[in-house]
Amino acid sequence: MWSIIDQIKAAFAPPCLLCGSLDGNLDNHCQACYNDLPHNIDCCQICALPFHQTLGTQVICGMCLRQPPKLDKSLVALHYLPPISSLVHAFKDNNDQAAGRLLSACLLAYIKAQQPALPDVIIPMPLHRQRLLSRGFNQAEVMAQRIGKVLGIPCHNDLCQRQINTPSQQGLNKQQRQRNLRNAFVVNKPITEFRHIAIIDDVITTGASVNILGQALRRASPQPLYIEAWCVARTLPPKSKLHLH
Repeated sequence: MWSIIDQIKAAFAPPCLLCGSLDGNLDNHCQACYNDLPHNIDCCQICALPFHQTLGTQVICGMCLRQPPKLDKSLVALHYLPPISSLVHAFKDNNDQAAGRLLSACLLAYIKAQQPALPDVIIPMPLHRQRLLSRGFNQAEVMAQRIGKVLGIPCHNDLCQRQINTPSQQGLNKQQRQRNLRNAFVVNKPITEFRHIAIIDDVITTGASVNILGQALRRASPQPLYIEAWCVARTLPPKSKLHLH
């Protein structure tokens, strides 16, 4: 049973979602658990594909060199492994806002650590209206609003929309996902006031969604754009052994 002191501490800083410790902060995690998360430290600068060796985040993978994406850079905080995978599902599928705060805080901490030039605008990955009605909220928009408020960047959730309710991407490879998403996004007006855009989403699997959205944004702009993807987690490539570390 918690003591009165514990109850007072929990009222001001809720327990850590990962270990239950009362050393948690308002973002629902403690420093020890944050340190133990599967951080995406060594990865491709453009697609955030994790490397199996210490290369940092300024190296471009062979795939991006051969077939450059429509993105200029990706900032992806974590590997999509437990406990992150469970938190993503809790947030997205069960509207667990405490999990959402924790995930947003992890992404924000990573962005601050990378010290990038900040974008003119943040765009959350759009949901089709049917999926939005079913879920009740867009998890990418919630994260974008939180991060934009802290960094002082406007969040435009009405600049783009998903006009095709694509079927599930689960189990599809990169090429299949790209075909699945073709013409899925539309930009509602010409982009004239922005030059640097960050797309926010929860998870990157193959990068198909952010790549297709980036392509749509570039088509809508008469000027060159610098486009980044800011995401919480990146799935590991097939046969990766990073989960054993």
